[in-house]
Amino acid sequence: MPDRRQFLATVGSTFGVASVSGCLEILSIDSTAQSYPGGTILVENAAERSLAVSVTVAEDEYDASLETTVSGGETHVRRGFVAADAGAVVTLTARLGDRGDPTTFDFLPAGGEKNARPEVARLTIHNAVEASADWTAMRGTR
Repeated sequence: MPDRRQFLATVGSTFGVASVSGCLEILSIDSTAQSYPGGTILVENAAERSLAVSVTVAEDEYDASLETTVSGGETHVRRGFVAADAGAVVTLTARLGDRGDPTTFDFLPAGGEKNARPEVARLTIHNAVEASADWTAMRGTR
């Protein structure tokens, strides 16, 4: 009986440490956001087929573009894709393949005006045949 109690106590302690560490971001499962500076763009192809991707900035004052082919299961990273002032919203436009409507996404490469963290833009391709994808913003570093 003491062995069983000791085992259960160990399991309970492990879950407690893991949950507190997760809340404090000590043991982060997805640490990709902290390893990229603000303004970085990630193009992740979760599909099985390769797909040509073109990303541009909608605003004329930024000169940034990306044209690449991302293999299935791979992620293309462009660090510091666009630099902007704090609080400036930048609109990205992505075209997947050679047809279909472009998708747009707004993010804050340098963060907000009140010392908010910079953002990293992530485009996740779900289906290369249908050219379906989602944009998300992640926290970046300064």
